[in-house]
Amino acid sequence: MTIEEAMQLIEGRFSFRLKKEFGHAGEVWHRGFSEAQVMNQASFETHRNYIAENPVKAGLVRSPQEYPFCFGSLRRKKLAGAKAPDSR
Repeated sequence: MTIEEAMQLIEGRFSFRLKKEFGHAGEVWHRGFSEAQVMNQASFETHRNYIAENPVKAGLVRSPQEYPFCFGSLRRKKLAGAKAPDSR
């Protein structure tokens, strides 16, 4: 299975459940899918920074650090002792 096929399955199932459980009928996902290969540390930093800036570009926050699901925020929580919820 390709990454694109996997994403189609994830997006389809999520959209189905969102509509069924919450009645949301609007668009959830952007059209299209692209993938990029991270080749080295510089490439990793470039992609990480691009991802971190998305909430800023969307107008959700003024800086990536303000976004609660940003890797910086999550890292600070982890360093402070936060644990993932037990899913058992």
